[in-house]
Amino acid sequence: MPYVEYACEGRLLFRTETTEGAQFVPRVHEIVVIDDEPYMVVDVEYWARRLGATDKRFVWPTIYVIPVPAEQWQERLERRNARVSPGKPPLRY
Repeated sequence: MPYVEYACEGRLLFRTETTEGAQFVPRVHEIVVIDDEPYMVVDVEYWARRLGATDKRFVWPTIYVIPVPAEQWQERLERRNARVSPGKPPLRY
């Protein structure tokens, strides 16, 4: 089973198991929240690793993240605008 690895500042944070068909890989500059702490994706590397005695290879991405400062995260949250509902459409008879 292939993995997706998350690393921060030279150390492995954690590894998740995925299926061959469904593998979630965030994009560069995307924000991911790990243990209630925001991190920005700065690089994604793909490694092909041989699995077992067969010639089958799985591609395992390694996602490199850096912590987002608390002030910057608050500014990002404040920039989100809640959509105002225009209400119901007028009734036509």
